[in-house]
Amino acid sequence: MPRNKDLKRLARARMAETGERYTQALTHLLSRPELEPLSAAWFMTGSRALDYEAGLLPGAITYDGSRVMRLRLRAADVEPLGFGALMQRIAATRYLGRRVRFSAMARAVEVTGWAGLWLRVDGPGGKLVIDNMEDRPLRGVTGWTEAAIVLDVPGEAAVLNFGALLGGAGALDLAGLRFEEAAADVAVTAAPDRVGPLREEPWGLDFVPHDDPD
Repeated sequence: MPRNKDLKRLARARMAETGERYTQALTHLLSRPELEPLSAAWFMTGSRALDYEAGLLPGAITYDGSRVMRLRLRAADVEPLGFGALMQRIAATRYLGRRVRFSAMARAVEVTGWAGLWLRVDGPGGKLVIDNMEDRPLRGVTGWTEAAIVLDVPGEAAVLNFGALLGGAGALDLAGLRFEEAAADVAVTAAPDRVGPLREEPWGLDFVPHDDPD
């Protein structure tokens, strides 16, 4: 008997829609096509990386002539306790001071948590800006739709990290990925987290509000 409460809920929802018996609905939800290996450019990360897997769907399954990548929970009957993410890292050198757009055609397949693309710009001291589509996630079952992230790459950037993430059960399908420079009139989806230059000496050690000495 599956331990995943979300899976049971989805099975019952399918029963109501199709008239299937519970075992029939469950069989449909647990049908899992074999995945083909991805390019070595991609690797798994995330808080529960080992619980998730990614690969190409069989060659007969395409979108507009492109192969389809699927990111999914490894075992459909486990309780998802975090998220898995597929990622790639590149040097930021080519895009310094520019605006970039990372996009793909995407669809959610019985996603019980949320899914989306993600893009993070890191500098020597860590994260400068990130967008993981948490404010516009893919959930449940969707048709093919375009997902996109647009960020400015600060001059101090060192690394660009990007990919796809899935929280909960189900799967995220992607096709037709694009990573390109964006025009200046294309709105960004997240802004850099600017904290300003650090002070050379501590201040406010008495905790009492004072005018900024600078």
